[in-house]
Amino acid sequence: MIAVTIVLFGEDNPLGGVAGDADNLAYMVSRERGRGKVLAFARNRHLQRGKAHWQFDTDVYTWWPAGAHLNEMFGPRYAVIGSAVGVSDANGIGQPEAGTLEKRLTAVPGPARFIPTHTGQGLPTSAIAALPTRSGSMKNLTYFALTSQSFTDFDWLAVLDSTEYNRGGPPLQPWDANPQQ
Repeated sequence: MIAVTIVLFGEDNPLGGVAGDADNLAYMVSRERGRGKVLAFARNRHLQRGKAHWQFDTDVYTWWPAGAHLNEMFGPRYAVIGSAVGVSDANGIGQPEAGTLEKRLTAVPGPARFIPTHTGQGLPTSAIAALPTRSGSMKNLTYFALTSQSFTDFDWLAVLDSTEYNRGGPPLQPWDANPQQ
């Protein structure tokens, strides 16, 4: 039996942010022991193994996400799949720029791909480090592109050519980090 759990992560977590999120998931795993595996669905930044970074205007925020805590708790029993998209007009995500990881991965035929990263083992380190990062979303400031770190943060990458999903809410509007008064 597989227990599927959708978990809401965030600073408003009464157990204390990302460490509390990891503790919540660890508790779920302990409750499901012997019954199956636990699947937690959340954004890449919440479940990735490595340190997370977010640049908003001139400010840079850095933290250890729940995935980093879970990786320490579970070791090789922790597996994580990162996701990416080529284009999503509804989310303000345009075509990936040349040379970016998304551009290279969506060049492979098919509307979707499931690619093992082998946690970066055996990959040419200098070529991976030289990969440019694609531009972000014009409508969703919480969208994060894949980076060279994605090879070590995730065991697999699920990559879609496109999606129209807009989370069921009203259409997103373009945002400006520096609105004029």
